[in-house]
Amino acid sequence: MGTKDSKAKEYLSDNTRFSEICNYVLFDGEKVIKPEDLKECDTTEVLSVFGIDKKQIVKQKWRDLLKGVSVKYTESVYIVLMGIEAQTDVHYSMPVKTMIYDAMNYGEQVNEAKKHHQKNKDYKSSDEFLSGFTLEDRLTPVITITLYLGTKNWDGPRSLVEMMPHMDERFRPFINDYRINLLNPLEITDFSRFETGLRPLFELLKNASDEEKLNDLITNDETFTRVDVETVAAINLFVGTDIKYDEKEEVVNMCKAWDDHKKLGIQEGMKQGIQQGMKQGMKQGMQQGRLFEIYLSVQEGDYSAKRGAEKAEMSLDEFEKAMSKAGYKIPELV
Repeated sequence: MGTKDSKAKEYLSDNTRFSEICNYVLFDGEKVIKPEDLKECDTTEVLSVFGIDKKQIVKQKWRDLLKGVSVKYTESVYIVLMGIEAQTDVHYSMPVKTMIYDAMNYGEQVNEAKKHHQKNKDYKSSDEFLSGFTLEDRLTPVITITLYLGTKNWDGPRSLVEMMPHMDERFRPFINDYRINLLNPLEITDFSRFETGLRPLFELLKNASDEEKLNDLITNDETFTRVDVETVAAINLFVGTDIKYDEKEEVVNMCKAWDDHKKLGIQEGMKQGIQQGMKQGMKQGMQQGRLFEIYLSVQEGDYSAKRGAEKAEMSLDEFEKAMSKAGYKIPELV
């Protein structure tokens, strides 16, 4: 896993941020899922399937994040498994990737039920025995959210059918489609539903390609006067900024840090300009000194004006004019 992907996983593992993403996608920002309702789950998905030779084949995949959520509904409480896949780049087979993760989790649930019933020997019929799953058994719903943390438009497919060629429409009712639940900050128009550091991160991701908007946001929006250090680090990584901050502090005034960053950039630019100018001046001085040596050699008769022009990489007429302008005399003209 690359640095960006691992950092994204670390940043999103916080329960407050995790629940805020789930609430935005599922409930339009309403605080249905609370941070304290989340329970960490093993992200390893293992599904045992039987091939033709009846030998057990084990396939294993690792999700980015998977948490169990206790949801209250009317008089009852039920569990939902929520997964988040962070994508820092567009993934052109994301529907298949998501489908595999979800299918493997459901498969593992069936396997766990089968182990439970085999241990307790409580099958009521041969159908249940063959299925490994009883009529009363229930699966825990699995919902996967794809969070895009890139700065260019998501142009990848959002459903399984989008990955297929154009076909006879009569096939469509028989093809089970599988769509991704994509959260793309570049498509968000109202960021007010976010109260954590996700808001400044998402806003800057949306405007990362427009330096003027980026500057206006950071300098004029009060949201950026108090940003937690984890978010500032995430902004630097995913947006591509280079904002300096003290890692010991809990919050950062990004307005001031951004202003300091710009001033430092101007100073560095001036410094580089001066250094470049000095180098250019030295180069020009050396070239001028070499020309003077050639002029002097021609004046003293060490070689002809024609040879001097060749060494100076000039035409004879240009050389004679330049030599005279510099105050040297050409022997032929004396």
